[in-house]
Amino acid sequence: MDGKTVVIGVLVVMALLLGGLLASGLRPEGTAYAQGGVYATYLAVAPQVSQDNVNFVILDTATHRLIFYKVDPAKNTLDVGSGLDLMREFQRKP
Repeated sequence: MDGKTVVIGVLVVMALLLGGLLASGLRPEGTAYAQGGVYATYLAVAPQVSQDNVNFVILDTATHRLIFYKVDPAKNTLDVGSGLDLMREFQRKP
């Protein structure tokens, strides 16, 4: 390898790092990103996220129930909403 190849390689790596840094800095502040995760028999999903609150749903696959929660970060509270029995909901005739 000659000196030019090493310099070009270093410049390319630095450009990629700088581009990643700039791209992460251009994201608007206050934006929330939600992600689902499965742990044992539970699935947690955040279907609605705003600046005032975060609504999320827990799916209990063992009992086939959905439970709705609302988190208010300003008040530091967790409110339990209603729940649904999925077996009963899907067996119901229209």
